[in-house]
Amino acid sequence: MAISSTAACRRLIASAAVLALAVAGLAGDGHGQATQPVTFIVVNNLFSTPGYVAAENGYWAKQGLNVNVKLTSSGRAVVQAVQAGDAQFGHAAFSTTIASARASGNLLKGVMAYYNAADYIAKAGGRAIIGRKDRGIDAGNPQSMEAKKIAYLTGSTNEVYLREWFRKNKLDIAKSQLVSVPIENMPITITQGLVDAAAPWEPYTAQAIRELGPNAVVVSRGAAGLVADIIGVVANEDWIKKNYDFIEKFATGIAEATLFVRQHPKQSADIATRFLDGLNIADATDGIK
Repeated sequence: MAISSTAACRRLIASAAVLALAVAGLAGDGHGQATQPVTFIVVNNLFSTPGYVAAENGYWAKQGLNVNVKLTSSGRAVVQAVQAGDAQFGHAAFSTTIASARASGNLLKGVMAYYNAADYIAKAGGRAIIGRKDRGIDAGNPQSMEAKKIAYLTGSTNEVYLREWFRKNKLDIAKSQLVSVPIENMPITITQGLVDAAAPWEPYTAQAIRELGPNAVVVSRGAAGLVADIIGVVANEDWIKKNYDFIEKFATGIAEATLFVRQHPKQSADIATRFLDGLNIADATDGIK
């Protein structure tokens, strides 16, 4: 997942690319063996693209795994599903989700980071703040965001991104009205004028900008220094201890997929449209580059 201002997805990881090359030849291809069922629950965004690609291109099948990629709308839902045993693996932001989960007694642990290259580890590539020009929002004047009605997702990394942006610009976020909205609903919420601004992630950032047209104001997109963005696979700590061989197979498949996303962003965007209902191919391509 690349990290330019639009970029959630291309430079997905130097480390995962190396891992893919290193371990692909070590694990069995699963040919002729009964496949092991596993559920991988992911948030419905482009950060999950390696999961879509691994399933679509058969990388997990080569490892003898039958992986069901299940979508949900937030990292909080991922944590709950893994804790309840409804999924063996989840996808989450290591920098925020794991800390909050463990603080509440959930023994969530990172299995493999696939979006963590050192050159953008402090950036939040798929996160943004988008405003409406007709509501007086000006990208060159941060203070124009004060006292505005802003859509965000409570408890998400995007909330951290939004609050840190206000703090960095020495603005009082308490003067604004924050409204929790599912990320996938943010484009229609802002285009219909129900809010003045929104803090989405990809591909919904690209969708909001496209649908707002000349009325779109990119207040912040993929800015550095607001939140560390290390995203990858998570699982329950106790389950991990008993399933190292299983985890190696899963990690091998997603590492191979990560390398594919890095090398073939346009094809990866097309694959993502088959997992995210209603995803516009142009928005997916814009997010993965």
